[in-house]
Amino acid sequence: MREKRNFAQRTRVLVSDEVRKKYFLIYEGADTERIYFEAVDQNRDAIGINPIIELVPILRSYSEDNWSNPKKIIDRMILNLQESNTGIISYETFLNWIMEYLQEEKMLPPGRTAAQTMWARLKVLVTEHLEKTMSEPVNDLEDTLNTIAEYLQEFNNLTNDLPKIISNRAITYDSDIDKICFVVDRDRGDFTERQYWDVVQKCKENGFGLYMSNPCFEFWLLLHFDEVMNLDNEKLLANAKVTNARRYAEYELRQLLPRYSKSKYNTAELLSRIDTAIRNETMFCEDEDKIENEVGSRVGILIKEMRQ
Repeated sequence: MREKRNFAQRTRVLVSDEVRKKYFLIYEGADTERIYFEAVDQNRDAIGINPIIELVPILRSYSEDNWSNPKKIIDRMILNLQESNTGIISYETFLNWIMEYLQEEKMLPPGRTAAQTMWARLKVLVTEHLEKTMSEPVNDLEDTLNTIAEYLQEFNNLTNDLPKIISNRAITYDSDIDKICFVVDRDRGDFTERQYWDVVQKCKENGFGLYMSNPCFEFWLLLHFDEVMNLDNEKLLANAKVTNARRYAEYELRQLLPRYSKSKYNTAELLSRIDTAIRNETMFCEDEDKIENEVGSRVGILIKEMRQ
């Protein structure tokens, strides 16, 4: 995982000497949550987001791209923070950095196939030629990169690119100032009850914010409309398929927000109703110790925190 940021260093608010507080946002989904919070950030003044708060989305590294299990996501975030603090990184992390660099510099052909092929080659190098596991620490980044450059002959200039490969990859989280926020679904298909409680406990132990929606993020979007009060809670909790393509929560959302899709929707309509959503959320479960089995959301709590 890595942070998406516009500035390499922590900045200060111009009108005072207050240090910005970063809210690192880790999403379970690839698009729906990102679209919503990008709109929140773009309309932060109208929404009332505290000016000292900086929203910093966390992007998935290549090997984490399709993950949806919140436990895996949280465990990886904890590992990445440890690596950022110690400077000791695993082979998997280093390979992810190389993949990101190759893609950023457009050194790979476009399309998923080329990336998959490159990742497979890098894994073979580590596991078979270097006889290392992906979780083992890299003892010498420069020496390892030299070996990779020799193995990937078409990228023999990688040896000179180490500063660029490692620059700005660490997560600039300060536990005394910042907050890490997980915006995830309770979807029972993603993780078990035991994993759920492991997620809750790890968030409490590490001071992370857990902003879960049950059954899914679409329920938070439904809360922007008072019509949510007329929906069947049992159907919401089960969130079974209503059509071949859509489950109950998404189906009902489309009745209120026409042409909604997970990758494109009208955020302006939703943000104009954000106070309605926060109010309606209080009518459902907001308790992280109970939301496992009850319809509810905690995203409104996150918005209120960012307003303080």
